[in-house]
Amino acid sequence: MSERSEDDANKKAALADGEDRIGALPDSLLQQVLSFLPSCDAVRTCVLATRWRTLWKSVPSLRISTAGERYGTAHALRKFVNHLLLLRDRTPLLEYEINSHDSSRDEDIDEAFRYIELWLRYALSCQVQVLRVDVRQDRRLCLPNVVLLSQYLTRLELSYIDVEGDFLDLSSCPALKVLKMESCAIDAERISSQSLSHLIIYDGIFASRGRTCISAPSLITLQLDEFTGHTPLLEPTSSLVRAFLRFGENCDDYCENDNYFGDCGNGSCHGCSYSKYHDSDDWVLLEGLSGTTNLELLFESDLFIGRMDFKWCIMFSQLKTLSLSDWCVAADFSGLIYFVQHSPILERLTLQLQCYRESFAIETEESYNPRSQFLVSKHLKVVEISYRKEDKIIHQIVKILGTHGVPPESINIKPNSYDLDRFSFEQQ
Repeated sequence: MSERSEDDANKKAALADGEDRIGALPDSLLQQVLSFLPSCDAVRTCVLATRWRTLWKSVPSLRISTAGERYGTAHALRKFVNHLLLLRDRTPLLEYEINSHDSSRDEDIDEAFRYIELWLRYALSCQVQVLRVDVRQDRRLCLPNVVLLSQYLTRLELSYIDVEGDFLDLSSCPALKVLKMESCAIDAERISSQSLSHLIIYDGIFASRGRTCISAPSLITLQLDEFTGHTPLLEPTSSLVRAFLRFGENCDDYCENDNYFGDCGNGSCHGCSYSKYHDSDDWVLLEGLSGTTNLELLFESDLFIGRMDFKWCIMFSQLKTLSLSDWCVAADFSGLIYFVQHSPILERLTLQLQCYRESFAIETEESYNPRSQFLVSKHLKVVEISYRKEDKIIHQIVKILGTHGVPPESINIKPNSYDLDRFSFEQQ
């Protein structure tokens, strides 16, 4: 009997009884509905009727979650998952999600995820396309030995995971398009993928002894938001369209002696000595961003990681929209001047000035003296300056821009509450 004939027979039988209209739906549709449930609940549907007895075995998505579920113990969770994977039909998986938010004891975490590597290998063997692992606990789960090898994986999301060694060498995942990491510790020399289009790293920890290198020549969007450690080295990519980089107070690329270009000459300054040793003959950040169309580069004035690359005179030949924060007005407005000089088709400039010190601003205003005359991009039509507290530095910026060809009517100045929204690529 064909699949269509069997579905028609099931439908007629259900309607004849006057009951179970949901059971009259085709198997494929019911399995799709079950795929939205936690796997624990999907398995429980086997007791509804004979028709439902084996439907759960071919559900295209598995969701292993402790949030809100009643396994009782971590041992019971492990036992359930092992039996689930053993009894399930080896049909291809669209999504596989492992999620644990409830356990607070270390022994529970260890017991629940003792077999997590085996579970991940099962997912990969079933041609999983979307893989999510989230263990939001007091400590992270370490995945040092898992090697991702898949022709089918398109999206990988990790939360509260320690990754080491070659885990992020994704060359064996030629279909991977999206990598999202939240609150992960990255102790790896490279994040590499030829196919990756979207990279999101939020609240990460870069723990490698050297700078972690991001090598993704097909990257379209990039988000690095609020990370700890030294800024990763970004290799150039001509496909980059949109980049958002927000550096918080835990970034280590700052000078303890207020040298805004990262070379104070003091060997005890951790930020400068590290950068001088590792980066003396190479760029770190700007070259990798030089091909993007839209750029947001937000960090505090005492971080020097952007200005350190100025010596390479990198051009932003595709840049049309640019957003900068307080760092661009430090060191005689060097960041602001650099970008308007090196962005020949810039159309829109936004300055988010929120945290600079007023005493620093007055000193900078008095010391600014342009070394050379230049005209900003003739395409620049809109300049927006948002501030928390208006002072002399705002007027100095207007003066500088006006000196270099920006008419006052193109500049919009407004107060801002400094509530920056987290940049998101979720729609990608």
